[in-house]
Parts: sequence; structure tokens; C-alpha cells
Amino acid sequence: MSLFPDMQTAVTTFRRDRIAGTPLDGVSLHDDYLAAQLRAATVDAGLALRVFLEPTLVLPETASQAEKDALDEAGTPWVEEPGYDLEGDFFSGERWGYLVTRHRPIVAVHSMQFVYPQPYSGVFTVPADWIRTDKKYGHIRLVPGTQAFAAPLSAWVMQVMGAGRTVPQMIQLRYTAGLRNAAQQYPELVDLVQRMAALRILQAQFVGASSSISADGLSESRSLDLDKFQGDIDQHLERLRQVIHGVQMIVC
Repeated sequence: MSLFPDMQTAVTTFRRDRIAGTPLDGVSLHDDYLAAQLRAATVDAGLALRVFLEPTLVLPETASQAEKDALDEAGTPWVEEPGYDLEGDFFSGERWGYLVTRHRPIVAVHSMQFVYPQPYSGVFTVPADWIRTDKKYGHIRLVPGTQAFAAPLSAWVMQVMGAGRTVPQMIQLRYTAGLRNAAQQYPELVDLVQRMAALRILQAQFVGASSSISADGLSESRSLDLDKFQGDIDQHLERLRQVIHGVQMIVC
């Protein structure tokens, strides 16, 4: 996990900073259990933020099983996504082949191909110097350069593109997306994940909203509002999501 490269150190720090002095203090919690909660909270944070917390290779459907097996063996995180539709106005006006990736921010675009459907199969690989990206927002545009190329265009393909038809999943994109160094870029994310892990443990242990301890004439009371704890975490997650992706707006 990119946020906690040394899990044993992470568990020790988590026990010291998040367990000691809380209602969990004194409860027997194994290191393996705490590590599992940190991993689960990391996954939860990535899903809530809608971002990979480490660079992840995004493969097109055309990727072979042998390539996937090799990535698994090397420990390289990857996901597969379907192709992008080639819309009728993809190259018209001022669009310049405008495309928005499903995962962002982009770390690097490795290849972009137009894969023509059967029975007139063929592949056109877009020259690398044509590809212009806005990595933060996952925007791609194609600006033709001076590099010579040959495209295997059939009569059927020319008719479809010339008629302004949409060809489903014709664009196959291979790229890496996610945060390069999440712990360094967003140090508050590590603290936030630790808080999420602590909340998971509190909920699993069914800790009450309040408790009291008395001994030798001394008394101590503690109160803990888990709903407020969750609300504060959600608020920080939303703020961080806007920092990573920008403010999102919906126009009706």
C-alpha cells in the first residue's frame, strides 16, 4: 500500500497515536488486525475519493492474459476498462479528438489506438507526439504533428467516419492513472486514513457513546459520538476530493 510502505511501523504508530487514550486503550488488538483495518481504510479512502492512491496501469480490453499475468507477477497494480466510443464529431470543429478518461489524474499515456471492428479489422496507433493531455482532469486532445503515418482505412471505415456515425468502443487507450506519491502530495490523507481505521475498530468493538471509570474515589467519564466522528471524516474526504479532482458542477 503506497500510504504505508512499512506496515509494521504504520501499525506501531497507529497504536500509539490512535489507540492509546481512547476507549480502545486496554483492549487486546493484534498487530495483524490493526494492519488489516489500515488496509481496509486505505481502500475505502480511495473509493470515496474516486482515485487510485498509487499509480495504476489501465489496460484496454485488447490486453492479453499473458500481459496481465506478468503484471500480477511483478506486483504492478492494474485495472481493465472498456474502449471509448468514436463519436461522429470526434474530429470536427474545435474538438481535436477530445476525450475524457475514466480514471484520473493521468500519470502517463502509453498508447492510443483506433481498433476497427470486424470484418474490416485494422489498427491505427496514434503517434505519441500527437497526444496532448491535461493530466489533472484526464483530458486528451489530438494535434497532428509532422510525423508520417499510414492508417489501414477500409472503405467501410471511411463511410462510417464520413457519415458522422458513432462506433462503439473503437478507441483503445492504455495509460497510468492515480497519485504518484499520495503520502507526500497529501500528507493529511495518511492522518485521515488512520482516523477511518480507528472508526472501523470502534464500530466493530461496539464502543458505547459514553463510559465511566471509578477507582479509589476517583472517577473519569468519557464520551464519544461516532456519528459526529464519521461526519467529520466525510467532510474532510469531500474537501480532499475537490482538491484532487476540482470542484464538480451539474447543470440541469
